[in-house]
Amino acid sequence: MLGKVGKSRSGAKAPGKSQFGDLVRYISREADGKGREVDRGEMGVLNIDAGTDTDDLDQAIELMDAVAEKALRKGKFKGDPVYHLILSWQEGDKPTPKQVEESVKYTLKALGMEECQAVWAIHHDTDNDHVHIAVNRVHPEKGIVMGPPRRDYHVIDKSMRELELIHAFRRDNGPYVTLDTDNGPEIVRMSRKERAEKGLLKGGDEIGPHTTQAAKAAERSQGALSFQEWAQGEPANALLKALENPDAAWKDLHEALAPYGMVIQTKGTGMVAVTELENGRVLACPISKLDRNFTKMRLEQRLGVFIPPSPSSSQNPATTAVRRTTYEEFLHQAQSGHQQDGPAPHDGVAPGGDAPGRGDNGQRARRRAERQRARENLHKRYQADQQAIKDSRRDARKALLVRQKAQRDAQRQDHKNRKPLFIARKVSTGMTRQMAASLWAFDAAREKEALQKQHLKERHLLPRTMVWRDWLEQQAAPPIEDEAAKAALRGIRYRERRESNREKNGFEGEELEAMQPILVGLHHEIDHRRQLIHYRDAQGRDLFTDTGPRIDVHDRAESTVEAALRIAAQKYGAVDITGSAAFREQAARAAARLGIQVRDADLQRVWQLEREATQPKQPQRAVGMGKKGGTGHPTPQRERSNKER
Repeated sequence: MLGKVGKSRSGAKAPGKSQFGDLVRYISREADGKGREVDRGEMGVLNIDAGTDTDDLDQAIELMDAVAEKALRKGKFKGDPVYHLILSWQEGDKPTPKQVEESVKYTLKALGMEECQAVWAIHHDTDNDHVHIAVNRVHPEKGIVMGPPRRDYHVIDKSMRELELIHAFRRDNGPYVTLDTDNGPEIVRMSRKERAEKGLLKGGDEIGPHTTQAAKAAERSQGALSFQEWAQGEPANALLKALENPDAAWKDLHEALAPYGMVIQTKGTGMVAVTELENGRVLACPISKLDRNFTKMRLEQRLGVFIPPSPSSSQNPATTAVRRTTYEEFLHQAQSGHQQDGPAPHDGVAPGGDAPGRGDNGQRARRRAERQRARENLHKRYQADQQAIKDSRRDARKALLVRQKAQRDAQRQDHKNRKPLFIARKVSTGMTRQMAASLWAFDAAREKEALQKQHLKERHLLPRTMVWRDWLEQQAAPPIEDEAAKAALRGIRYRERRESNREKNGFEGEELEAMQPILVGLHHEIDHRRQLIHYRDAQGRDLFTDTGPRIDVHDRAESTVEAALRIAAQKYGAVDITGSAAFREQAARAAARLGIQVRDADLQRVWQLEREATQPKQPQRAVGMGKKGGTGHPTPQRERSNKER
């Protein structure tokens, strides 16, 4: 498990706006524009006299706002009362709502905020189930701030390790790690250096230019490298090469980036590398993200005061002498399937040799071409759908704005007509005119706010364009269940986990067929949303998981490894083996016994020796002793045959 503090989404700086409304509605998915809402059985409230229905959530928001407003009004608190906590489980963990609620309460108690008001909800919109928690930092009765404590991330991380042990969740690492000792599991705190020495750092913790959270979110939504990540490749190398020249100038840097459709600009006190897409959208990347030495101060120390690019050095990349791929072209190629997002293609040739494996008469190449055409057609459909949504939204929005303006004008006129009558009626009952005017102002403001909420919901219901990944998930889900969309999603997930997968026990290969259960003798469970097939034994234990381009093996029993290999052979023809050295050798030997080709060059000798050891005995004439090309040394099996003769 991992825990982190998210954005509060608070409207504290907007007078009259709810402090907790945006976050609670985001948690309940009422305002995400995707038409989804969290199952009310996977939501909960703490220390609030309200339920989880829409009306109850509105009441919860009002109660939380009232507590925070009271503290602010009395001057006991001047900060942001909203605390947004996120707890995330590892892929494969499926916590029950009861376990999630217990985890929420446990973490809040560790933070000293167990008596605070909170709303939580489970989200399944990523491969890792996670819970969002909106917490009111102000105590509902005492009216004082209850937390969080300093360095709350350490408290949260330790709680994650403790919850992993309590509920048997899969272990993760952070500032605290769980070590197995003779006295049982022990939770200890380690520095980044200590975790690096013990190999406990996660894949994203290596030292180097990190990408921003916004870039990571963009990478997930578009199913391809973000602009920041992409720019750290060839464009960054081009800048480094330009700086190798002792006489380098700003002009050289501009010319180095021009073929990639990028320019360097100043922004605030720093610099950014930007590119403009055809739709006019501008993407920017801090230049320090390309290399730690690329800062404005260091570059100006080396090259002098910044000189903007001239028209000749920032010309259109299509007209430059050296043609490079721009980010927009890369993105189109990645989404339409021209960029490889799965294991390398296999056409039946063993690594390091000319001997072909199983002949397929070009069937794999034909299926590959068919799949590519399907992916291209899929991307064209996506672009057409988004353009149609833009066109319909434009017209619908114009009509909606006209209608809403008419409703506001009508309400304004209605208030103007009703105000004198309302005040006169109240005055006739003995109320002062000033009190009656105040009461009218309250009633009118409430009616105006109700109309504003109604208009906001109507605007959220307008058709919205979808990012590539959300659109793929829509196309892969019932009732459409498009196979090309399913395959594209599996490819994206494989690419995102390519590095971490190398350390997991499993088999990889080029996926060309539609994913479906193969070994029906084993119990299997299909996760349609994540595009996974879990194979389990009679007791329900996970044996291995078919993710499409790879099969993750969770159990090292010979029967499990052989079953996973049989599926891999049918899907991929030949396999790459990943994981620990012991598992890779075990799997290579099993593959040899089953006659399944292994593509890893370093496992060829193991595979060959096991294959020879399990081959049927051959007649003496097959030894080839004394003949050209023979080994000159009979195998142990053949020596026994000679003695028997």
